[in-house]
Amino acid sequence: MVADELVGYRVRRPQLRAAAAQLMAAVLTDLAAGDGAPVFATVPDFGEWHRHGQESFVAIRRGAWQMPSRVADYRFLDTFAEMAAVRAVVVADEVLRERVDCLVGVEFALTYRQLGWTLVQHVLEPMVAAVRGYRFDQDAFDAAYSRLEEGLLATRARLVEVVPLNAFTPTAGTEAVTLPDGLVLQAMSDRQMSAAIGYLAVPITFAGGPNSVTVSRFHQWALTRCISYPVCSSTDVPAQPTAPEFPSLVEPASRLVTALRLVCGGSVTATRAIRCPPDDDFPQGLGPTALLSALPTFDEERPTILGREQVDTVREVYGLLAHPAVRKNRGLQTALRRLVLVGADRVPTDRLIDLIVCAEVLFIKLPGLPADRWKQDKVVDGAIALLADDPVLQAPPERLEALLRLGYRLRNDEMHGDDPSRQDLRTLTGQPTDDLSAVVDDIERVLRRALVRLLSGVVEQ
Repeated sequence: MVADELVGYRVRRPQLRAAAAQLMAAVLTDLAAGDGAPVFATVPDFGEWHRHGQESFVAIRRGAWQMPSRVADYRFLDTFAEMAAVRAVVVADEVLRERVDCLVGVEFALTYRQLGWTLVQHVLEPMVAAVRGYRFDQDAFDAAYSRLEEGLLATRARLVEVVPLNAFTPTAGTEAVTLPDGLVLQAMSDRQMSAAIGYLAVPITFAGGPNSVTVSRFHQWALTRCISYPVCSSTDVPAQPTAPEFPSLVEPASRLVTALRLVCGGSVTATRAIRCPPDDDFPQGLGPTALLSALPTFDEERPTILGREQVDTVREVYGLLAHPAVRKNRGLQTALRRLVLVGADRVPTDRLIDLIVCAEVLFIKLPGLPADRWKQDKVVDGAIALLADDPVLQAPPERLEALLRLGYRLRNDEMHGDDPSRQDLRTLTGQPTDDLSAVVDDIERVLRRALVRLLSGVVEQ
């Protein structure tokens, strides 16, 4: 709990607060007499990765208090007479006595919480770190005690399910995107990034040693949802504990990836589902966990960039993808699947083959076109009928036709073993180019817009 949150905080257990204050004063006096001054150092931390910049993370803790060996003993506080008063208050309190010296957490995850070590970790250590000395400071004690009391008396514990996105970032000014059902697309917190690194849910590069890694800013956002569960202990855990569904965001994350690909392009993918507590919550016996699923591929050279002006469209498309009429439309589902596969491929000619398949699925059976037309003609005519007035593409019919017929020729060259580079390459604007990827990107952009408009049409029917 930060200092600003302490303003107006009402102490709910004044007797515990008074007893704990006397205990801490005695402990700090003893440490000052026996050890003089605390020692702080940079130490390895094999349990967590700590942010050291936007893209740098280290498995070390800086400025960590080097506890004297006697303090690290879980029985240390019991050597002080003042500890008896603390224990007496706890035993007399019907809530507190079920929150320490027993298994505590949620019904599907319980951890033993020992009173003495809890006081050392959450009161003594924060005080020493804040004061940088063995001296009782009232403000430092109030901050540590308030967080301790709030944590011990909490009735619910929060967990955040996180599905990291690879090859994705928004433009500046986009802090979070809310979606239905409590879902939020947002930058991962430091604890979530640590878990993502540990479970290899984001690609890392070791930087100067095993304790330092780099994670690109294109791999630091995730789809998240926070859910709370009742806090319980071994004294009141249900007879038949029930674990919640996990992972629960696989389908929403897949749908979000499709929406982002349709609206923004690129190669964004959703990786492994992770579950961990919020960074600032008092620990309730819940550590990070993950589903070690297979990792999808993406193209580092084509990350998905979400512009602020595209957020509403992404929300709209995300909703359309869940509509029953869209889910049962086999042609649309096939085209969407091919488009998603295209986004992850790094070879332009392979992308082109899938894009033409996608175009044929979309337009060959489009109502209103003659049945005896060539497939290429149907694709061209269907695209023109759908996109000639599209405000996003703003491409005249002749440019759409030229691009798609060029795509067919290039696809045929590749399929028949000929060299596509012998073709005269032009982009959607008509500009000549020697970059096949630029042509493929434009064909993908045309098909992305076609899919977005067809989604709306299917839902409106």
